Amino acid sequence: MRANRLRLGLLAAALLVTGCGSHTLTDGQLRTRATRICKLATLRTDRITTPTAPGQGAAFLSRGVAALTPELTALQRLTAPDDMSGDYRDAVDATGAELAALRSTLKGLRAGNDPVVAIKTLQQELSPAEAKASSAWTTLELPACRGD
Repeated sequence: MRANRLRLGLLAAALLVTGCGSHTLTDGQLRTRATRICKLATLRTDRITTPTAPGQGAAFLSRGVAALTPELTALQRLTAPDDMSGDYRDAVDATGAELAALRSTLKGLRAGNDPVVAIKTLQQELSPAEAKASSAWTTLELPACRGD
């Protein structure tokens, strides 16, 4: 019984220290953690070979989605400080829009859409989201997350 109370006390202390996952980061902590997340995603995407034929587009996008989904999830889990929260939310939302466009195109390719048309359409859809994300990440001084 006493051991259980001790474990419960230690667990409660650990939760207080970690803030139950909602701990607001300092500017420096946010930049350090986001940079680490984005650099890992870049390593993953750099390993994906560019398709040499239109029929390879679905496999290419599938690998891209698989590489970028953990990045977005990890970025969404970070809690930006108040002075950065609006820009951070904009950056993460724009990055989410980019990933949504990739997923949508992948779904279309799997449904039999013309790969050449699908990729050209994707490029048009990605352009505004990429510009918005790049601008927001630049404002936040997080060049590793710009994706260029």
